[in-house]
Amino acid sequence: MATASADMPQYDFDYDGFITEVIPRVYRVRVPLPDNPLRELNSYFIVDDESTTIVDVGFDHPACEAALNAALDALGRTWDTVQIVLTHSHPDHTGNLDRIYRNGMRICANLHSFQEVENLQVMEAKVFQPLVRQAARPQDEGLSFEKGVPRLKLHAELLPLKHRPSVTYIEEGDTVSAGAYEFEVIETPGHDNWHICLYEPTTKTMIIGDHVLERITPAISSWFATHNALEEFMESLGKMNRYDVDLVLPAHGDPFTGLTNRVMHLKDHHEKRLEEIYELVAQGHHDIISISQNARWKYPDWCRWPLDQKYFSMAETMAHLVYLVCDGKIKQTICGDEYRFELPS
Repeated sequence: MATASADMPQYDFDYDGFITEVIPRVYRVRVPLPDNPLRELNSYFIVDDESTTIVDVGFDHPACEAALNAALDALGRTWDTVQIVLTHSHPDHTGNLDRIYRNGMRICANLHSFQEVENLQVMEAKVFQPLVRQAARPQDEGLSFEKGVPRLKLHAELLPLKHRPSVTYIEEGDTVSAGAYEFEVIETPGHDNWHICLYEPTTKTMIIGDHVLERITPAISSWFATHNALEEFMESLGKMNRYDVDLVLPAHGDPFTGLTNRVMHLKDHHEKRLEEIYELVAQGHHDIISISQNARWKYPDWCRWPLDQKYFSMAETMAHLVYLVCDGKIKQTICGDEYRFELPS
């Protein structure tokens, strides 16, 4: 059992049982994600007698730092032996680097530089900021006014790293040595442009990041008419059929089995969502706000949602619209900040 040391900040998560061995010398560490509906990130610690590999590290938050420190302490490790592997660029997986990075620490990811991520965020903001402002109400949190002009406050999910440590680029077919294991790198873009999974053949284990989750449908987002993120995701799902997997280690939720069935469920979910979005356009909903507002969601009354949740829902809706545009099912017209969708004439 690991306990928080006396000088470690205390946070509302269960240190008792927060670290468990999932396969020999690979440990699941439950890292809290304060003020986030996901609640926790699974960070995986892979150890041998001399080294420690950590897969994904959590938010830039003291609770995330405290959890990783507690796990290292429980395993009798120090930061001097650590290398980091990132399944993708999202801040709940990378943000804690701003707290834990040490000079010389090796960081492996499917990107050449964190500048790539920030560049994409800047370009996306030019598209989504005007659209999300249109969906905002004056009383919404995250909306402020500067000299009468509405400004959006970026959600934690959109914030780049404060620092940009060097990255070792890994790609499809590479192997990552971690403990006694050799993990095959599988590029799986869709949820994120730089998403990877790690497959270990001797134990038939897949560290899958956010690519496939057991109880959550990973968010697929797009803000560019030329970026068919949903098509990339569907193709990445298809890759999973190439691997004999007994155990799936996800970034959120418990380890699970039955990867093939879960992949089929996710494909079916998106096929049905595409049909729904097509029907909304056919019924006369032509703009991103109207389509998002009238789509079926887990929670009702879209207009009263927090602004950040409207953002995520609009990004998902756009990804499905772009897929339909690329498939020739609907057409898109862009005029300034206005995006219009309709059936082909």
